[in-house]
Amino acid sequence: MDSQQVAHTRYHHGALRQALIDGARDILAERGHEEFSLNEVARRVGVSTSAPYRHFDSRDELLAAVAVDGYTRLHECLGQVAVGASDPGERVLRLGGAYVRFAQEHPGLFVTMFRSGPEGVPVSLGIESFEILRQAVIEAQQAELLSTVPSAELLARSIWATLHGLAVLSLRQPNERFGMSEPPEELAGDTLSAMLGL
Repeated sequence: MDSQQVAHTRYHHGALRQALIDGARDILAERGHEEFSLNEVARRVGVSTSAPYRHFDSRDELLAAVAVDGYTRLHECLGQVAVGASDPGERVLRLGGAYVRFAQEHPGLFVTMFRSGPEGVPVSLGIESFEILRQAVIEAQQAELLSTVPSAELLARSIWATLHGLAVLSLRQPNERFGMSEPPEELAGDTLSAMLGL
């Protein structure tokens, strides 16, 4: 049995789709967004160059599936952090650190999440992750750790935008030129503490 027959046997029952997503994610982690192709993913997974087209019509469609996987992972990461912090103010700070750490640990995936077009990436995925932060802000306001002006929605949006900026800057080394030499997670905590008075 040749390697392509082995791969076909290994990836029956729909496992090939997930294997392609995993392979794409690995390539993105190693070489970045620009070095990505369906042929490269097929070689990585060990299938013919035509095999990916059984599940994805194009490179962009596979990248959208990778982005969905990324949003799912981010949501799980933030959810675990939120559950693990009992103090509302500390929860906001930890969520900030987790967001920037996620970008640092998964740079190719993070870039793909925000570079892929909206086709195939449900808007709800980003909203679900944002809702975790918004709820943490509401609870910190209720505990009188944060001002109720501006609203929780606006404050959470401002925090998210700040975190995203820090995450993007953390991927562009060296950061010393921006006066940001701390580890990204520490930088996020310090920035939010100064911004929010926590």
